[in-house]
Amino acid sequence: MSRALSVRRVFVLFAVTLGFSVPVWAAFTGAYAPANWTTFTQTFGCGSSQVNIAGMPNTLVLRSLTGCANIGASYTLTGTLPASGTLSFNWSYDSTSFNDANVVTSASYSLGGVVITLALNDGPQNGTVSIPVFAGQSFAFTLNGSTNAVFTITNFNAPAPPVPAVQPVPTVDTWAKIGLAAMLALVAIWKLRNAQGSTGRSSRR
Repeated sequence: MSRALSVRRVFVLFAVTLGFSVPVWAAFTGAYAPANWTTFTQTFGCGSSQVNIAGMPNTLVLRSLTGCANIGASYTLTGTLPASGTLSFNWSYDSTSFNDANVVTSASYSLGGVVITLALNDGPQNGTVSIPVFAGQSFAFTLNGSTNAVFTITNFNAPAPPVPAVQPVPTVDTWAKIGLAAMLALVAIWKLRNAQGSTGRSSRR
């Protein structure tokens, strides 16, 4: 057994003993909490669009409950996606007062600057989105609506960056495991050195 292999075994032993962190998923919390999004609404003489986060972290609602023929609202992740993975959400849409053939009411999301339309004009409509995303891409939800258009997002999940594990204060049991790991490592190194010494003596004979 080589010295490099023995050293690798020592590191693996300590990693198993002490544990390690893995990437986690986040809803509208953590990297995707409301504080990390930018809200856009419009106000005209006919009324205002709205972004309602009262249902957070579970529900996002974009709406245009106004008398306006065309008005928009958006919810954009500030900066870019922090990690690669799968982004998913459920959506529902309704626009019960669409009555102008020259106005297109739509619910959409954008990824990396590309707009993907989910619903157009009258509702109700609904569905589920599950897409691969990459760290560094932009992301947003958008509603371009006429009177009484509502775009609701639920069950939002997106990849979050790995967070270093916070180790608790070592207990007696933890120190015992560390001691055992160190002892096993020393025994392995001692055996390796003895084996190398025996090989050297045999070769000199």
